[in-house]
Amino acid sequence: MFFKKKGLIAGLAFFLVLTFALSACGGGANNNVLRVGVDDSYPPMEYKDKDGKTTIGFDVDVAKELAKRLGKSDVQFISNDWTGIFDALETDKFDVIISSVSINEDRQKNHSLTNPYIANKLVIVTNKTTTDIKSPEDLKGKKVGVQASTTSEDFCKDLINQGKLEKDNLTSYPLVTQPFMDLEAGRLDAVVVDIVVAKYYISNNKDKLALVWESPDAEPMALCFKKKDTELRDKANQILAEMQKDGSMKKISEKWFGEDVTANLK
Repeated sequence: MFFKKKGLIAGLAFFLVLTFALSACGGGANNNVLRVGVDDSYPPMEYKDKDGKTTIGFDVDVAKELAKRLGKSDVQFISNDWTGIFDALETDKFDVIISSVSINEDRQKNHSLTNPYIANKLVIVTNKTTTDIKSPEDLKGKKVGVQASTTSEDFCKDLINQGKLEKDNLTSYPLVTQPFMDLEAGRLDAVVVDIVVAKYYISNNKDKLALVWESPDAEPMALCFKKKDTELRDKANQILAEMQKDGSMKKISEKWFGEDVTANLK
């Protein structure tokens, strides 16, 4: 009986070791799947389709092409609130953020960013009936909306520090869709936002919304990898350059914007 029990214990031990080894190989991140973090409430860059489940948009098509050229079998889009998306990246919730990440000093310091893949700039959007807002200087005394934790919010905070906008008149929203809803409802006078988003909303509300000011400074976007993932970042840079050269990026851009918004990156 002793030998039988010993054999049984040994067998169980082997089984547990084997199970652990298999789970270690198959558990956690699947190396054949590219996990992409997105704040998928940012049309037309990344947002939910009419079914409320499928993530679509410019960045989604870029991510799929990137995954294919990296030799991945699939792409998994993982929704994450924008205010926590960079922390989630560094704690391995996903492999990369492809979600309208504007390049700034803080993000360059704390993460690994690719070269720019799409042009962008900040703009001011108002209702068409508004006639007294033409520049940031006109925002004083006006109610302004932005998405929280974005460069649009940073821009407006700078205006507050310069005395060009009252702190109580700036409202930050979790989702970029929300300030546009309040703008149309008359609860805001203006929205400061990325031009890529502004063009989408204006194209769907031509009789109601107007783009009244564009920043003279470009604010291009990049793919954002973990700080340690420089090798993967470098591979992505090579692929982005190939996509620019062979026209793939232009094709994706024209699909979502009706024009090539990547052309002036050259």
